[in-house]
Amino acid sequence: MTSAAVRRELLVGALAIGGGGLVMWLAGQIRGMPGQPVSPGFMPATVGGAAMAVGAAMMLRAALGQVPPIDEEAAPADEPADEPADEPALRAAALWVMAGIAAISVLFEAVGFVPLLVTWIVGFLLLLGVPLLRAIAFAVPLVLALGFTFSHLLGVPLPPGDWLIELGLLG
Repeated sequence: MTSAAVRRELLVGALAIGGGGLVMWLAGQIRGMPGQPVSPGFMPATVGGAAMAVGAAMMLRAALGQVPPIDEEAAPADEPADEPADEPALRAAALWVMAGIAAISVLFEAVGFVPLLVTWIVGFLLLLGVPLLRAIAFAVPLVLALGFTFSHLLGVPLPPGDWLIELGLLG
């Protein structure tokens, strides 16, 4: 019988491989433009591939028996234990990350890079307890800098969002 730590490692590894594979497949569906040096799906595909590699490493670690038992992960008896983690909050944050990756993959063109990624980052930071204004102040410049890097420095146009085009705000 396998330990709970090994089962957890195998499960998380399998989820990372499956989720990474899904992200890579969805990234391949993003439309490129003729003459574009790098596909707009390059970065999501890279992240998906990295998730798959991490998942494979986790599963290999579990198969080789290098996962410490859950009891050994606790603080030694002579040291004070940390406060217990807020497990529901951690689960909510993990679900938000997975749902956000799926939403970005599916809604990338319709909603657009900036609004989708700002919403995802702000939501994640709120789940971690960051105040709303601080989360917005962090997310907006980060996403704009990423958008500038991809669009202007790498020559990878990111979709502004079909809704902005339909409203006539963008050409």
